Amino acid sequence: MKKLTTLFFVILTAVCTAQQPVITLQQLWQEAEQNSRLIKVKQTALLSAEQGVTASRSSMLPDVEVSANVGYLGDGLLTDRNFKNSLHIDNPHFMNGFSASASQLVYGGGVVKNAVKAAETGRDIAALDLENERQSVRLMIASYYLNICRMYNQMAVLDDNLNLCNVLIANMKEMEKQGTALANDILRYELQCENIILSKRRVNDALSTLYRRIATATGREGSNDFLPDTSLYSMPVEMLADSVWQSQTAANIAVQMAQGGVTLKEHELKIAKSGMLPKVALVAEDNFSGPITIEVPVIDKNFNYWFAGVGVSYNISSFYKSKRDIRKSEIELEVSKERHRLAVEQTDDEIFATYTDLMTSQAEIETQAKNVELARRNYNVILSRYNNGLAAVTDMLDAANTKLDTELSLVNSKINLLHNYFRLNYLSGKL
Repeated sequence: MKKLTTLFFVILTAVCTAQQPVITLQQLWQEAEQNSRLIKVKQTALLSAEQGVTASRSSMLPDVEVSANVGYLGDGLLTDRNFKNSLHIDNPHFMNGFSASASQLVYGGGVVKNAVKAAETGRDIAALDLENERQSVRLMIASYYLNICRMYNQMAVLDDNLNLCNVLIANMKEMEKQGTALANDILRYELQCENIILSKRRVNDALSTLYRRIATATGREGSNDFLPDTSLYSMPVEMLADSVWQSQTAANIAVQMAQGGVTLKEHELKIAKSGMLPKVALVAEDNFSGPITIEVPVIDKNFNYWFAGVGVSYNISSFYKSKRDIRKSEIELEVSKERHRLAVEQTDDEIFATYTDLMTSQAEIETQAKNVELARRNYNVILSRYNNGLAAVTDMLDAANTKLDTELSLVNSKINLLHNYFRLNYLSGKL
């Protein structure tokens, strides 16, 4: 009965695997580009920043104001300064007015120009933030994808060892019938098989979690299960020198955003300083109104006049008010510069650490590949000796466990190499 159950499980697993599609990492990145809520939030923020640039540029256009009114003009009352000798004045009751004015700022101390540049810098930072979020999502999905690859490879190793374990148990049972094996030895190896089956269950549970996380990150709908693309293992990994990766620090998006923060604060400082400079504008105005109320009695006629010229204004209070704003902007500029220097240092350290991990993974692959070869040879030798009655079951268990551990370690080393390579490209702004 146990053999039939195992056979049914193997057939069911094969059928389910055959129905799973193969999805590449690039396909998942494309789905995330279209559906990721994290990316959509940053895209909306970029649209808002672009509108901010448009709004700030509109301040460079002339200001035009038009007003018109009609109304009822009441009668007047004329008195002496001591409010005696009052006299009623009959006024025309219909009044009208129209005015149009236009002004164009010619010189404002650089406030308009720097406001536009500040808005453009904010837009550039928002664009960098979007790209940073896009690459962060890609790195996150790549991490999940590589872990799925790790799980499938672990499952393959576990299946291989489970098959070997079952074959060995079958051989032991034959040897037991011949009196050359003990029932206790069979029980110990059956315990080994149960442990492998439990490990497979853990791997399946981990896969379910990874599929769920990828579905959330990419906005995938329908069935989330898929098979990873095995060609990923043949992807070329550029084993560049440390100095080459370190030279990419300036391309790191976090560093670029910190530099953008410095530029933004520089424009804000110039805006603060512009408050202490005069404002010069071209002005023009036309007024048409009636009746003329500056005479007594009121003259029941329309009066129109216009003027054009140059207006100069200066806020004297800026001498004692703007200094505090300027000092605040200067401090904020120094803070942004320190943040930029800190971002450069942290990125340098992360690139160095990740590069070191990359080289370690490369060395581990070479070592683990040799260990797998030796472990398999050792397992075959011990198996042959055990079948000839020259080795104990404990030797077989040790050989099988060593083989399992080395094969799993080799898989992990390959996955770690790719993960570190992806992270290096992320830190270099090229993922």
